[in-house]
Amino acid sequence: MFLVPIGIRAAEGANNLQAMLDQARPGDTISIPEGDYEGPIQITKPLVLLAKGNVKLTNPSDEAAVTIQSDNVTIQGIKIVDKRVNSEDASLVIWGNQNVLEQIVIETMGTGIQLREANSNTLHNIQVIGKVKERGAGSDPGHDHSKHLTKGQETPKSNVIAQKGNGIDLYDSHQNRIIANQVTNAFDGIYVERSNGNEITQNHVEKSRYGYHFMGTSGSILAENTGSENVTGAMLMETTKAAVLGNQLLKQQKNPNSQGILLYEVTNSKLEGNQIEGNRVGLYLERSEGITVRQNQLKLNFIGMQLLNSRDNVLTENVFVSNVIQAQAQDSTTDRLDGNYWDNLQGLDVNGDARSDLPYEMNPFYLGLTDAVPPYQLFFQAPGFVFLEGLFTNGTGTTIRDAAPLMNPPEIRAHDVGGGSSWLTGILGALLLLGSGSIIYTGVRKQ
Repeated sequence: MFLVPIGIRAAEGANNLQAMLDQARPGDTISIPEGDYEGPIQITKPLVLLAKGNVKLTNPSDEAAVTIQSDNVTIQGIKIVDKRVNSEDASLVIWGNQNVLEQIVIETMGTGIQLREANSNTLHNIQVIGKVKERGAGSDPGHDHSKHLTKGQETPKSNVIAQKGNGIDLYDSHQNRIIANQVTNAFDGIYVERSNGNEITQNHVEKSRYGYHFMGTSGSILAENTGSENVTGAMLMETTKAAVLGNQLLKQQKNPNSQGILLYEVTNSKLEGNQIEGNRVGLYLERSEGITVRQNQLKLNFIGMQLLNSRDNVLTENVFVSNVIQAQAQDSTTDRLDGNYWDNLQGLDVNGDARSDLPYEMNPFYLGLTDAVPPYQLFFQAPGFVFLEGLFTNGTGTTIRDAAPLMNPPEIRAHDVGGGSSWLTGILGALLLLGSGSIIYTGVRKQ
């Protein structure tokens, strides 16, 4: 173990930290006493750096605060304060494999961590805090998945406009594990491009543009993460074989184009067990195919789900509750919706199998018309608009439907042993009221 003398002064530590790294032998453990240190530092050999107490590394230089150019490096317990503005290099840059970073705090006016051609690394319990402030209330930019947007403010000592960077940024880096980290006030919270087989689990991103952003990836796992108050919770583009499992994406609603989960040109992937709640649009699929969407809960969104130019996707056992618009679909007639729960379903269950014999239909008229003429959104659910919707689509076969929707949400259906008695009671009541047994409606719910 390579130890810094306990009595060393902070100024000496600032000057000697790089010298300590240079003098250490590969595989040494360096114990860093509590104090303030000055960057930048570069690590070019396998070392273990352990902070003892509060260790702060301030970086006033033009280089990255910490650069790792080796395999098998461990850094634990330090705080990095990066004074640079709009630098291309992140505060901490990794060029190497099988490195471990734990219990690190990064304050930055750029990007927090970059992985470049870096494989099989572990980032655990890291906090990235973006220090770029908004220009003012209501200054969030417009959002379009085809554009990269910036925002920021002038720094006090210059005319440079400070722009947010990504919290954790992966490029051409594979099989990494990004676990239990927190990112606040970044451009994109966790950004993954041209990188395969990465595991992003149990992280939290808030007050950023995209919480989790995947571009051109394969075999990515996004599981048990949370995202709140971002423009979009999770965005996957030109991605294949992704697994989006058990995430909570809440309250992406401040921007007119906010979504909980956005999939664009995604193939052969699965979304299961996610909670998508309180967003402008809960789930948005465009030009995507081969997606399994199963057992997700879409609640209290303005629009629960939108399907656009998508095909051969399977959506089943999802729960749609208290969305202003449950779902919209356009040019997605080969998608198969079967056995989802819709709380505004007007259903008929004749044989008591807990599935409605009447389908749940999604009409593409409103979506198509408002795409062509956006101001028509002002007429949402206006009586005349509803009439036109039925007039122009009746008998055309353009509606998207859930052929056999559930009468009860899956969790209720699994435990409701009295379902048969309720069904019989509904039939008897309807017979008394209608005086006829020809048409019996049961299971009507109001939103």
